[in-house]
Amino acid sequence: MLKRLGLLLICLAMMVPLVPAHAQAGKTVYVPDNFPTIQDAVNNAVPGTTIVVRDGVYRENIIVDEKRDLVIMSEHGPKNTIIYNSREEIEVNIIELKACTNIALQGFTIANDKYSVAHGIKSTSDNVIIKSNVISGPGINTAIILESCRGVTIENNTLKFVVHGIRMDRTSGVLVKDNLILGMDFYGIRLRHNNFRVTICGNIISSCLKDGIFIEDSYYVTIYLNSITGCQESGIRVSSPGNSIYLNNFVDNGQHVAIQKANTTWNSQPLDYIYDGRKYHGCLGNFWDNYKGVDNNHDGVGDTPYTISEGQIDRYPLMELISAYQIMPSTTTSTTTSPPPTTTTTSPSKTITTTTTSYTSPSFTITSTHPTTTSTSPPASFDTIWILVPIAILVALALALLTMKRGRRKV
Repeated sequence: MLKRLGLLLICLAMMVPLVPAHAQAGKTVYVPDNFPTIQDAVNNAVPGTTIVVRDGVYRENIIVDEKRDLVIMSEHGPKNTIIYNSREEIEVNIIELKACTNIALQGFTIANDKYSVAHGIKSTSDNVIIKSNVISGPGINTAIILESCRGVTIENNTLKFVVHGIRMDRTSGVLVKDNLILGMDFYGIRLRHNNFRVTICGNIISSCLKDGIFIEDSYYVTIYLNSITGCQESGIRVSSPGNSIYLNNFVDNGQHVAIQKANTTWNSQPLDYIYDGRKYHGCLGNFWDNYKGVDNNHDGVGDTPYTISEGQIDRYPLMELISAYQIMPSTTTSTTTSPPPTTTTTSPSKTITTTTTSYTSPSFTITSTHPTTTSTSPPASFDTIWILVPIAILVALALALLTMKRGRRKV
């Protein structure tokens, strides 16, 4: 009996050092202080970890595979933290998020100086935030690829001088907001193959050799508050019905819109707005630099419609660039597609809330190097209890052994 109790005590003693591993959840680690590479930090990260990458140049291809609740961020922004492709193979990804949930990737410059062609960021994961990164060519084929994703936010990134900007396949619930997309060899944003409920707002898309935005086989796509300029073939190419496009600037494009399938809405629902110091209520369309109409009542909306193509008309064309219109928050409900309500995306270390009721230009600064942490791990007191429980059992068993020994001596 005593031997069995002794073995049990040994087993419990071996368990004690394993329990504090749970207390690591929610911690912050630094590269290269705690781990020599970003990949090492990712491989060893537990849910709730924030990986902060110090300033420097990192030559590695990073795979985040089946991880959840991670923040991977630079310490001082993309100017100071550069990730270069390290592989010579064709069609490699510099950063890949595979089968993950709740990942935030923020504040890196991603580049390729190899002769091979690489993609910037590829995600096949859900609830992802890609924010404040710079992805720059040459040598980058597609800056950001989303495949079979849900709940993705792409915000405040600079994509410049690559072949393709953002490509989506079989995605839903995506917000593309306040990005600068400049000098693409082909498309700025391309939606292919069964995308659903995508919002594209507040972006500057300029100087693409083909189309600024190409929508194909995609539904419930809302495009508003974007400036689309200098795209050689078209500002927007539409080959899917049932989408909404309004409050955008179309300036100096080969053709502003190329329509292959109709049934697109070209104006907002009735809303409150301020123009030239006065408040108005009504629908707003888009600004077209070749619109020749007049505005006799001075409400900022042309008195005659703008013809986009046969059967496609903007009935409320804007007289000035969208920056001249201040959109007021509205509490009314409309059957037409309106700007989405406040979008709250929960990341592992913070909750990012974005509202899209007014025009804002892209911003590429990181306001905090240490995000506010909302830990998803058990509190410290809970971990302490689980550490103390085996110790208490050890003490109780030791007392039981002493009692048994004393009882035998008395007998």
